[in-house]
Amino acid sequence: MPNAINYATKYERELAQIIQQGSLTSELETPNVNWLDAQSFKVPTLTVSGYKNHSRNGGYNRGDVETNYTTYTLSFDRDIEFFVDKADVDESNQAASAANLTRVFLQEKAIPEMDAYRLSKMATKAIDRGSDGTASEEVTKANVYGKLKAAILPVRKYGPQNVIVYVSSLTMDALEQAENFTRKIEMQASGPQAIESRVTSIDGVRIIEVWDDQRFHTEYDFSSGFEPTAEALEINYLVVAKPSIIAKPKISSIYLFEPGAHTQGDGYLYQNRMYHDLFVKEHRMDGVFVSTKQNA
Repeated sequence: MPNAINYATKYERELAQIIQQGSLTSELETPNVNWLDAQSFKVPTLTVSGYKNHSRNGGYNRGDVETNYTTYTLSFDRDIEFFVDKADVDESNQAASAANLTRVFLQEKAIPEMDAYRLSKMATKAIDRGSDGTASEEVTKANVYGKLKAAILPVRKYGPQNVIVYVSSLTMDALEQAENFTRKIEMQASGPQAIESRVTSIDGVRIIEVWDDQRFHTEYDFSSGFEPTAEALEINYLVVAKPSIIAKPKISSIYLFEPGAHTQGDGYLYQNRMYHDLFVKEHRMDGVFVSTKQNA
């Protein structure tokens, strides 16, 4: 009986590119971690003491160095399988069919769900901080610039290059019409003419528009795909300091079983399982702030 082919290994580079290109939260990912097992990894936290007054009688003040390790366990474990009848697949092209199926599934289902899970988890952690981490408000072109500046200010200590602000399309619409700054729009004399008025940064902090509003709520039902719950709040904007976040995706397995290698029919059986999760570091909870729409 033929064995299953592991397409996660065969197409590892291509699948990684699809995830990177399609995900709004891919740059939050932690590149290297110390894996303990298939699901858990540990991250060191170094704490040192500060300066003390120098004595001119000689010698130095001895400081303290403490290293702690925090273990994180991936808990968002997802899977799906598809059955494709033998008549619908050209036998000489089954590898490409598996790759295409994976590509479509990642682009249309897996990646949007990954963003929704990560954004909602960060928003929930910010809400848990109370008034220091969240605001319920109406964002307009008259107030959006000031509100974003105020939300970014306490997070700038992590370095503006390390801060991202995710904004809804409605917030971006308000920002591009804000009256707090002037714009100069130029049209190219040759070639395709276009106007790009979206704001991409504020004081060195990048602005990323979450154009798919289904990914931008505070709570989801993940029982089948992902859907905002009845209690979910729509997010106006989410300020995130990357040093506060640990995000780790892990494609565990993508398999294609040929006809005869399984007992579920005369066709190809495709199985996809993915681990991933996101964590907000306890000692850097102040690096996340969320603004939600006011309840009607």
